[in-house]
Amino acid sequence: MTQKLLLIEDTATLQLIYSANLTNAGYIVDVASTGAEGLQIFKNGNHPVVIMDLFLPDVDGIEVIRQFVQDNPQAKIIVITSNGSVNRAVDAMRAGAFDFLLKPFSDERLLSAVISALASLETSPDINLEAGNFYGFIGRGPKMQETYRKIMRISPSNAPVFITGERGVGKDICANAIHTYAGMEPDQFIKYDGYGLSGEEQEKSLFGMQDTFNWEILATGHGAVQQAYGGSLYIREVSELDPIVQSKLANYLQKANQNEDNRNSEYKRFPRVICSSSIDPYVLLETKKIREDLFYQLHVLTVTLPALRELTGDVQYIAETMLKKLSQAERKNFTGLTKEVAGVFEIHEWPGNLSQLENLLHRIIATYDSDFVGLDMLPLGFVSSNAKPTDRLDALGDELTIERNTTAIHQLVGLQLDEVEAKFIEATIQSNGGSIPKAAEVLGVAPSTIYRKRSKY
Repeated sequence: MTQKLLLIEDTATLQLIYSANLTNAGYIVDVASTGAEGLQIFKNGNHPVVIMDLFLPDVDGIEVIRQFVQDNPQAKIIVITSNGSVNRAVDAMRAGAFDFLLKPFSDERLLSAVISALASLETSPDINLEAGNFYGFIGRGPKMQETYRKIMRISPSNAPVFITGERGVGKDICANAIHTYAGMEPDQFIKYDGYGLSGEEQEKSLFGMQDTFNWEILATGHGAVQQAYGGSLYIREVSELDPIVQSKLANYLQKANQNEDNRNSEYKRFPRVICSSSIDPYVLLETKKIREDLFYQLHVLTVTLPALRELTGDVQYIAETMLKKLSQAERKNFTGLTKEVAGVFEIHEWPGNLSQLENLLHRIIATYDSDFVGLDMLPLGFVSSNAKPTDRLDALGDELTIERNTTAIHQLVGLQLDEVEAKFIEATIQSNGGSIPKAAEVLGVAPSTIYRKRSKY
């Protein structure tokens, strides 16, 4: 099938030249002379690739790119700019552009960019947002579709990404989705976790034994950074990095951004850095769990993943999709939830999010043989008095009367012991107006004990 392209160029002679070259190559080309005209044509057509001059007479080209990506995150945007505007081209890539062409460029370079853009679309797996089909995520409701679109918008950029959300919401899946949607190979995704390591061990495993600022040596080392060259480096729970290691990483990122030779060299191309945190990034900054210089190097693009309790109307679908997958692995026959269990799941707070749900379903599948998950299979006291208020709760009938009167501690069923402790500590701090000294007094420990424990989660 002949591909239809959109060309936005305000200089008439260049518009004619570019259009003729693309038409001669077999493409159908729609043309526009302004950003506003291009946006209108894009909304009315189906253009997988857009070629646009970055300097338009009516609107900022960067804003036009953002609008294109907003309207169709899968479209590939190729920007044209002058040789003295490389920084603007980099801004365009961060806004979601796929590639850029520096004037003057050959006909072959233009066609090569278009071919690469179309090839990247063909090699991407089918994405069906309405069906919840997106790189290992489960969920098809509005909040999850919004998350998928955000990932598609930011993936083409090489700018750092900061993923936030409660524990168990799928931050690792998100990082991998960003990497995969950008068209990189699975083995180019390097996940790094410094939890439990000393500062010295973190430095060695992250940077190797090499000089952090010697590019020629560093590119051939064996730390996580070197392994991720040409791909993505995902740092889990970035605040767990030792302050000295954070400082070196911040300096390293700064030098990488300043080093044009390193950026343009394929064999030692600096990796895209993705990091995550279960704590709000600004809280990390305020509590000095992350250095200010590192924060501003990493906090460029952001994704905030919703908690399971926020996915109203989507919980049953998520649970049943997960149930079928786990059931197949265990060679069981579970296919869904009873109406009563679906209602219970919908009102549950899920402090452990997807991890807690998966743990619960796995234990049920391993323990029982049935087609549907029934109320009798749920742990005693699973629904507690602090469940989300809803009119549907009363509709569940007398079977849940005892459940409603149980203590809130049963909400923690399915969590690991350290997660239970973390939830309890945070709840105590919150109930004492955010005062750690007061919470320490209630818990019968020293404030330093709480600070130490909070630094680990």
